[in-house]
Amino acid sequence: MSIFNSLLSKLQPSFLNVSPMTEIIARNASKKAGSSTRNKCRNTPGKRRGIKIYDGQRIPHGKLLVKQHRLQVLPGWNTKMLATCDIVALSHGRAILTTEKVDPKLEAYQRLPSRLGEVMPSHLLSENIYRVHVHVIPDEQHQYFKLVDQV
Repeated sequence: MSIFNSLLSKLQPSFLNVSPMTEIIARNASKKAGSSTRNKCRNTPGKRRGIKIYDGQRIPHGKLLVKQHRLQVLPGWNTKMLATCDIVALSHGRAILTTEKVDPKLEAYQRLPSRLGEVMPSHLLSENIYRVHVHVIPDEQHQYFKLVDQV
């Protein structure tokens, strides 16, 4: 290698001063180009809430009838509302969806603290309030009974 360097120095003019082994250094980008990280939630999947059954459908015990975030559909016969406001069936049977008039209980509103103000406005008492209810009508039981005691 030293022979090569000596020949190269004799052939080149002295004012260039080029070293025989020049290093090529390439810098990498410290940050990649990209877009903003805000507002990235455009195509999120749905929460799959709502009524999960149709009117007249056969329902097994424990089936989820309604998945809701707030109280929109009320439970009816043979149904139970969970702490998450979801409604499940308590027995086998057929589902019925009804729209019923709701009568607010004034005693419950009067027990609320007075700092809340007028919780039940008077105009609501004159209006009709309708809500959807979910009922489960149990399947008919068998007609075979065992005589236990005779009167």
